[in-house]
Amino acid sequence: MLALVPVVNALDPWITQGAEPGVAPGALERLRALLNTDNRFHGVDTLAEAPAPLRALRDALRAFVVDGDPAALDDEAARRRVVLRVGPDGPRLTPADEDDDLARLLVVVLDEHREGRLQRLKACANPACQWVYYDASRNRSGRWCSMGECGDVMKARAYRARART
Repeated sequence: MLALVPVVNALDPWITQGAEPGVAPGALERLRALLNTDNRFHGVDTLAEAPAPLRALRDALRAFVVDGDPAALDDEAARRRVVLRVGPDGPRLTPADEDDDLARLLVVVLDEHREGRLQRLKACANPACQWVYYDASRNRSGRWCSMGECGDVMKARAYRARART
C-alpha cells in the first residue's frame, strides 16, 4: 500500500519550525500539513507527482474539513478497511492492514473529530489564500491564516469597499 509517512515526513521542516501561525497540536498537524500540500495562493501542488490515491484522499479531506462536505471523504473511507480493536484502554479503530497509511490517516481524522479538535482546522477567509490553519482562539473566531498578511489585506479591502459607497 502507498506509504503516506514519507510524504508527510518530507514536510517536517515546515511542521517542526513552530514559528508558523496556525500550527495544530499533535497528529492534527500532520493532517494540516497534508491539506496544505495544495498551496492555492502560490499555485503549487506539492503532491503533483504523488500517486493519485493520496491526492484524492487529500482533496476529500479538504472538502470535509474546509467545506463540511462529507460525500467525497465517505467515498474515500469506503475504500479503506478499519477494524474495531478492544484493548485495556477501551475500544479503538485501527487499519485492518497495518501498512495502510491512508486508513491510519482516516482513523486520526475520526479521533480528532471525536475530540473536537478537527473543527478547529479552518481555511483562510482570503479567497486567494485558502491556507488551512489551526484556530487556537478561545471562541474559535479566527478568520485568517495570518493577521499580518491575509487579515490586513482583507480588512483593507473591506475598508476601501466601504469608503467607495
